[in-house]
Amino acid sequence: MEESIVQPDVLSKRSKFTYSVGHVLNDVTAAMWLSYFIVFYYRVMNFINAPAGYFFLIGQIVDAVSTIFVSLASDRTQTGLFHYGKRKTWHLIGVVCVLISFPFCFNLCIGCQNSKFWIQFIYYAIFITIFQFGWASSQVAHLAMINELTHKDGERVALNSYRYAWTFLSSTSLYATASFFFRG
Repeated sequence: MEESIVQPDVLSKRSKFTYSVGHVLNDVTAAMWLSYFIVFYYRVMNFINAPAGYFFLIGQIVDAVSTIFVSLASDRTQTGLFHYGKRKTWHLIGVVCVLISFPFCFNLCIGCQNSKFWIQFIYYAIFITIFQFGWASSQVAHLAMINELTHKDGERVALNSYRYAWTFLSSTSLYATASFFFRG
């Protein structure tokens, strides 16, 4: 007979809050990625249109493949690292990948600023790949946690609402900050 874990019907306010803000890093990086990526590579890095578009395309393809891979792998994972939980482990892997790679996606090529184009292309493609894998990992694991946190539909809807409220706040904060720094 399968052992069942008894969960409370209603999550605490602390649990709801911590779940809600658990995706803020992904929200901020996604807003930056989708809003400033092409502009950065075209205007700041001085890549022509096509390579800037290829970087974006590489990122979207990696995101699509990673989403499928992480979805299947996180469902099949039996236990997480150090008994951390399988969803939290995949979320942590994603956060670490995003934290490590994202700054390199929006900075000058370290050690290869004056190198040939293809070396710079490979450099950025590697960090974009790591970033997109991490983003997908964090996204999938965070959404999958909802079903493991509660079995009540109303609680699931509330968790999603709180999550998207923080998405809105994160994106708005990013745009307000950018507007402040880039005003002419």
